[in-house]
Amino acid sequence: MSELWRDPVFGPVASELYRRCGLVFEGGQSHLFRRRVERRAEDLGYPSAAAYVSGLAARGDAELDLLVELLTVNETYFFREEEHFHAVVGELWPSWARGGHGPIRVWSAGSSIGCEAYTLAILLREKGLVGAGRPAPEILATDINRRVLEEAQAALYGEFSLRNTSAYFRSKYFRPEGQQVRLVPEVASMVTFRKLNLLTLEGSMPAGGFHVIFCRNVLIYFDVAAKRRTIEALVKALRPGGVLIVGRSESLFNVPEAPPLVNLGGTLLYRKP
Repeated sequence: MSELWRDPVFGPVASELYRRCGLVFEGGQSHLFRRRVERRAEDLGYPSAAAYVSGLAARGDAELDLLVELLTVNETYFFREEEHFHAVVGELWPSWARGGHGPIRVWSAGSSIGCEAYTLAILLREKGLVGAGRPAPEILATDINRRVLEEAQAALYGEFSLRNTSAYFRSKYFRPEGQQVRLVPEVASMVTFRKLNLLTLEGSMPAGGFHVIFCRNVLIYFDVAAKRRTIEALVKALRPGGVLIVGRSESLFNVPEAPPLVNLGGTLLYRKP
């Protein structure tokens, strides 16, 4: 049981968010949880966080969805942990393409504002792996946060999102728009976005449908039970030989549902037999 759940004020909403989304706020994250709930109470004119939590049920599911948006950190940027993309594009994609069994399908789970999915799309175009009579890849990006999905679909970014992007890629794939830049349409159109709760995946994705699933820096919000349940569903959605990619600092060592860990040219991935 999370320590936060024992809090008489914040416990009820923390446990409800866990039930709905699998989110757990421990350590420093519990402080962030309290501050953001308090700020939301202030914004709505409640005299205290306790009053806000007491009236939460009356505000309905829309308020809980908004809380999820406020409480999840959506830090991402283009070309983050770049070795993962090069393993997919350089090592795996050509062999999948030679297989000739329809389009290659990719899922970016917990996609935030879309940088991960769009990075892959950029590199596929850069390496000449799309077009020229090839089946168009299907790149799906999902997140529980509707606000960040709207930002992703707009494909408009500031300097923070491009801090790891070279001048070459900036000039070729982005166009200035005011104080920001917009991703070129031919790349943006390669990605489909969808709202999805990773804790309620059952029946949401086709079994064996994806060649690669990115789920990086998402499972850090889950406890062991939620993590195991999510990994089981993600692996079910992978095709045989497909790969699951988690964050560089993450490990599925204690998750028996995870596929075997493999070293692909120095990059560690989980590959379904």
